[in-house]
This record gives sequence, structure tokens and C-alpha cells, in this order.
Amino acid sequence: MFIYFDIGFTLMGGPSQGPARRLVEALGLPGSARSVLMDILFTHPFADAEQLADHIGGLFHTSDSLTRETVRQLWRAQIEEAYLLPGASTLLAQLQEQKIPFGFISNIWSPFYEGFRQLLPKESLCCPGFYSFQQGIAKPEPELYRRAVQQTGLSAEQVIMVGDTYTMDVAPARQLGLKTVWVLHRPHKELPELVAVVNGSLPKPDVTVASLESLSADHFRQWMAGQLNRE
Repeated sequence: MFIYFDIGFTLMGGPSQGPARRLVEALGLPGSARSVLMDILFTHPFADAEQLADHIGGLFHTSDSLTRETVRQLWRAQIEEAYLLPGASTLLAQLQEQKIPFGFISNIWSPFYEGFRQLLPKESLCCPGFYSFQQGIAKPEPELYRRAVQQTGLSAEQVIMVGDTYTMDVAPARQLGLKTVWVLHRPHKELPELVAVVNGSLPKPDVTVASLESLSADHFRQWMAGQLNRE
């Protein structure tokens, strides 16, 4: 058994507004720029805010001073506003105590990753991580999951994906045969997918929980042994 966790709003919370949207609004860019910025942020390993500001300014021809100040503020916020969600540290500690291996698959960019490293220094250093900004591809691209499964040396059926979004976490993991845990702690964000699961137009995750506080290392052991009912 091997468990992969999503990071953003599965293990960690952060600013209520995504970085691409914040950049669009602060720099006065058209709405269509949001998807371009999301791709840039999540699939490029920018070393610092200055490097990112240079890239954005060259691409969108925005004011140099405004771009630099906006990006610097956003970069700091992504580090400083990161926080662990309830149940995250307890669950990861239990898994370590019981020697159940785990790692991370996440759409994440440089400063939020730095926040993650500060909050979970041991785990971020010692556990396998497949991060979009380092891999150059982002979820729901199945290749990210293929690489992660290959890293474990196990079959897909022996790997569990834990995440808070159906489209980004559950669907691509199921596509490759991984078992899935849907952490549905923000049901209002997942309402279309939740309705589709309930009416049968989307397949159910293997397990659905309201929060990480509902999970323990024993749950995973029992589940993989076929002794835990699906929720």
C-alpha cells in the first residue's frame, strides 16, 4: 500500500483567492489571461518573485513597477498564509508511526510549495513528491499519476489517492486504477460533481469523507484488507 495526498485544500489551506485570479485583477488583465497564468504558475519552476515578474511583464506588457510589486506581495502571501487543515498533521504522524508510506501529488507553484515545506519540513524532504511546477505537467493530466505510481514500484490497485476535488484528484486517479478517497470538506465547491456522483452519471470514489479528521492509519489498513465499508 502507498498513499498519495493532494496538498492544496486537502492537507493545507491558503489564500481564499487563487494566484492567477489575483494577478488578473491586480494587473487589470482580461479574464482570458487567467488560464494562461494558471499554466505559467503551475508548470514553471520560478526561482523567485523577480523571475516571475519578468516573465509576466514580457508576456502581457504590464507596468514594470506594478507587476513587480504585485508579484512580490502575492509571493509572500502564498508562503505566509499557508496553514495546515484540521486532521492533517495527526494523520500523517499516524502513518509515519505505523510505517505506511505516503507522498504527494499536487498542482502547486513555487511559493506555496515553500509554505508547504515550512509547515511539513520532514515530510516534504523525505516523502516522494510529484509537483506540477517541477514536473512541467499539471493535474488532471494522467501522466503525473503514472509517474507517481511508477515511483512506488506497486500496481495502481495498491496505491490510494486522497484529494478534495473530483475532477483533479478522483477522476484521473480512477482512470489509472488507483483507489480514491474524496475529502469533501468544501461540498459547495464540488456541487456539480457531487450531484453527478449521487445521480450515477459519475462513478463514486472508493471512499468519501467530510474531512481528514475522519481518517486514521487504521482506516487505510482495514480498507486495503477489505474490512472497511465504503462511506
